[in-house]
Amino acid sequence: MLEVWKKVTVNKPWVVIAGAATLIVLLGWYGLGLFGEIKTSDQFTANGTESMRAKDAVESVFGTTPTNDIILFERKDATLGAADSPAYQAEVVRLLRPLRNDVKDITTFADAPTPAFISKDKTMTYAAIEGKGSEAEIYNVLQEFKKTADTSRLDVPIGGASVISQQMNETVSRDLARTELITFPILLLLLILFFRSAVAALVPLVISIITIAGAFAVARLVNHVVAIDQYAVNVITILGIGLAIDYALLCVNRFREELRSRKSVGQAVRTVIDTSGRTVFFSAITVIACMLSLLVFPLDFMHSIAIGGSSAVLVAMLFTVLVLPAVLMVIGTKIDAWHLPGKKQGITRSPFWTRVAHLTTKHPLAAATGALAVIALAWLPLSHFVLSGTMDYRYIAEGSSGRYVMQKMQEDFSVQSPGVSAIVTFDDGVSRSDQIASVCQLTRDIQAQPNVVSVISATMLPEGMSCAMYGSLHQNRMLPTQLSSLFTENAKDNNYRFNITLGTQSGTQESADTLVALRDLTPERAEWLVGGMEGYAYDTNHAYLQMIPVALGIIALSMVILLTLLLASVVLPLQAILVNSLSLAISFAVLVGVFQLGWLDSLTGWGTTEGIVMTPLILIATIAFGLAMDYSVFLYSRMFEVYEKTGNHIRAVQEGIIKTGPIISAAALMVFVVVVAFAGSSVVLMQMIGLGLGVAVLVDAFFVRLLLVPSIMTLMGKASWYAPKWIKRLRIKHE
Repeated sequence: MLEVWKKVTVNKPWVVIAGAATLIVLLGWYGLGLFGEIKTSDQFTANGTESMRAKDAVESVFGTTPTNDIILFERKDATLGAADSPAYQAEVVRLLRPLRNDVKDITTFADAPTPAFISKDKTMTYAAIEGKGSEAEIYNVLQEFKKTADTSRLDVPIGGASVISQQMNETVSRDLARTELITFPILLLLLILFFRSAVAALVPLVISIITIAGAFAVARLVNHVVAIDQYAVNVITILGIGLAIDYALLCVNRFREELRSRKSVGQAVRTVIDTSGRTVFFSAITVIACMLSLLVFPLDFMHSIAIGGSSAVLVAMLFTVLVLPAVLMVIGTKIDAWHLPGKKQGITRSPFWTRVAHLTTKHPLAAATGALAVIALAWLPLSHFVLSGTMDYRYIAEGSSGRYVMQKMQEDFSVQSPGVSAIVTFDDGVSRSDQIASVCQLTRDIQAQPNVVSVISATMLPEGMSCAMYGSLHQNRMLPTQLSSLFTENAKDNNYRFNITLGTQSGTQESADTLVALRDLTPERAEWLVGGMEGYAYDTNHAYLQMIPVALGIIALSMVILLTLLLASVVLPLQAILVNSLSLAISFAVLVGVFQLGWLDSLTGWGTTEGIVMTPLILIATIAFGLAMDYSVFLYSRMFEVYEKTGNHIRAVQEGIIKTGPIISAAALMVFVVVVAFAGSSVVLMQMIGLGLGVAVLVDAFFVRLLLVPSIMTLMGKASWYAPKWIKRLRIKHE
């Protein structure tokens, strides 16, 4: 099959280019529609957990789940008095009156007069909103309320789950557009400096643009099955630009190298397909295997990233392997046209990398010891690492009302907004009176938990009223209007729901302990489900911890199989997995230093967080490990090409560094430009991913890949290439 494609590429390059151009136009047109179809999923929430089953149960019975959306009221007019005064509350009621027709329910201090609704200085209060429809629809309703509300006496910033989700999506979209605007000119400049030729520099950049268009088209197609969100679009951009440039760099550089050895254009293209083309293919498969490992996590967010990222890698590989050789065939010797003065980078033997190669192989023990000592230092800041259970306001986009409201709720109120929601469903045959008695007792059991501040349920008992009295009044239809209204809102058929407010911030150990205690309550002849924001955080962290070993196993097994087939060695795959993991230690150490210890706070203004959540760590580890394997394939395959021809182990290590050093360093620098641009986002999650990936890529390319790996291989000698004979028979010709 490959031989046939080589003939088509060399003999009819314009046919390949014309077909590819048509396909690119169609993919680009179709891919642009992705932005209008991006879906809002339960992004950071694990599927199939108790919290999600609770959410589904509430939605199926009551039509919606309490969204934890909030309208904050801040006093501007001091004559209103304290937030719990009649005048202040009358103004709140007046402002909310037009909104009540557009939402399902509004709960304020007037409805549930507890300290939870009043700020510590008594200048603020809030309304808990239960909206109708999707998050986008709820957000639009709250935005319209804010626009039309009379704010002469009270400011009314909006926040909560729907607001935060929509504002985060808007911010990430703006950041993506700004990032692309900044990175492409910088990448073009770097490519020109590397190749010293405008024509050679444009080829990788064009391939990256084509890759993004194709990946968006694939993502849009997949979006009908798996929700592709805005974060996946960012990953598509990172991998699409980064890997397309990596692969094109490798192929263009090899093409120029073959032309320099006085081969014809056709011979050079064939060699590129046989060597660099195979390398790109295996490299892409390793990265895709890493990305697809995210599918084991039961989160739509991770599935979105896995599919989106894999589509970008796949499209980058296909266009590089199938289309780029035809482009090189047409360009031919003009690949160096419009060149800058001076030597042509990537063609001549770099004096710098030649010295590095010879020093590393001459003093391998010193090089390995020095490298490992530096890595060991990375564990110092890691000793301060704190795993956060949930994202607090510092993870929300700066300048957004969602962040402002959440910060006020955490800092200025003695308790938080309702963080736990629950539903009890009684078996058929349980009488209404028994149900009410059980719900009444359940409400009291919830209130008895030491960290529970308030409960809103169907059976709200005024002080001095017993469950028996409540049941009697309900049976005789003599409940006061407010209690009757609460029952109607929170009870339907055999189902009763609860909104529970805790006295500690979400994600803390105290909140987690309370959640577990609430779940341990066991009403008779009923199903009891406890979820809400606190449940989402708790269940998602447990899902992460359960599936991390599975994901690591998939990655390790995939890498061993693929690299064994590629390198005809059973030692190098294990070595690659080990050393590739080392750069992650430094990356995580930098994240701890920057986001927990505030190393760059005065420079970036990012501030510090109480801890680091699991999500960015898993994404950084997966993507960084995939990119590290990408560079591993570049280096090891070139070494193997030399070793296969000469049998000289030291020469193979040296030639591998000399030939791929400029490519790997240039590729890493360009990936760094792309990912660090995302670190300029106002969303902390993107800041962490951008900085973490940037550090991991640079450390791997300039430190691990070209210093630690060759020193270890030199120390191990020919043992690095050991494999049983049957594996060696599977060796392939590659770069």
